[in-house]
Amino acid sequence: MKEIFDFYNLKEDPFSITPDPEYFYPTRIHERALEAMDYLLKKGESFLLLIGSPGTGKTTVIKTFLSKVQGVWAIPLYNPTVRPEELINYLCQKLDLGKFDGKLQGLERLREFLLESYKKGERFLLIIDEAQDMSDETLTEIKHLSNLETDKGKLLPIILVGQPSLESRLKDPKNLQLDQRISLRIKLLPLTKDEVHDFILYRIRKAGNSSVFFEKGAIKLIWKASRGIPRLINLICSRTLMVGFFYNSQRIKKEYVKIALKHLNL
Repeated sequence: MKEIFDFYNLKEDPFSITPDPEYFYPTRIHERALEAMDYLLKKGESFLLLIGSPGTGKTTVIKTFLSKVQGVWAIPLYNPTVRPEELINYLCQKLDLGKFDGKLQGLERLREFLLESYKKGERFLLIIDEAQDMSDETLTEIKHLSNLETDKGKLLPIILVGQPSLESRLKDPKNLQLDQRISLRIKLLPLTKDEVHDFILYRIRKAGNSSVFFEKGAIKLIWKASRGIPRLINLICSRTLMVGFFYNSQRIKKEYVKIALKHLNL
């Protein structure tokens, strides 16, 4: 791959699908997501709901926010299938609170620790990924965690990250109380054609002072084939650069995108 990057005068792959805050492209809705996360912490709100289809940049937004915010201990939960008692145990382990007898004792230790930390000016944030896969029982436990509070705000603000099906889950009568506690809601949308153009240009510039140029027809096809999903845009562009390298061309044409799409079965 280095040979390809050298050909385009790039220091690295501008279209890696690994979420990287350095390559975060701030569309209007992504900026709103960052502002909402900041508000969640500063105002002591309970929940922020971050919804988006796969590949729309949910993880990148979270990582970008955490790279900028100061004085916050983020606790990520990547296994949404945990049972309620496992959730409490996970939080206590992350905070080095030791073992406990039963969920109630764990919750009490958690409350005492967060309260003392709050008095010291320390802040915590729980981030739950793929929350649409949580059981109703665990979602109820999440609701109970929002009861950990002071008169000034919540001790453990929570960001629920999930796919659109999470919205439907929350509207179920069993989860209605949790849904009513969510004061901040952001839904990430696919990029527009103009945003796709700017997204591609932004990432190329980040990766170096490159002479690579995507023609209008190429960008339009990338937008249509990707449906504006950032992850797919990156995948298509990365493969298209390989095609351009094969044809010894730094000018990316629509035909190169067609070849890339064929190889990707898109």
